[in-house]
Amino acid sequence: MVDTSVWVWAQRVPSLREEIVDASAANAVAICHPVLFELLYSARNPAEYADIRREYGRYHYVPVDTAVWERALDVNEEMARQGGMHHRQVRQTDLLIAAAAELAGIPVLHYDADYDRISEITGQPTQWVRPRGSL
Repeated sequence: MVDTSVWVWAQRVPSLREEIVDASAANAVAICHPVLFELLYSARNPAEYADIRREYGRYHYVPVDTAVWERALDVNEEMARQGGMHHRQVRQTDLLIAAAAELAGIPVLHYDADYDRISEITGQPTQWVRPRGSL
């Protein structure tokens, strides 16, 4: 599962963009609708919105069904049990993306510390696309 953070950085870092293109050619790229919503947020007009939606429509989509929502809520609840407002330390969208990847049995490729916090609870595989702080 390629997180929004990777797509954003791929726009700025040519070598990362090339890696994503190569992975896509190998059919090794998946996203989910929460990622698409985040990407569409940057659209400045209807034409750009349509272009982004079309561009990202070619990837494999992991479903975000009731089981994904429940898993995201379970993980968020576990964070709340830790006290200190831990459940507010990660974005809800990242919880959904992580839950979709976890239930699909695929890792999350990211550049976002939220996934480290989530994987502390879930134990699921995540991978920084570049070393933290290097981009």
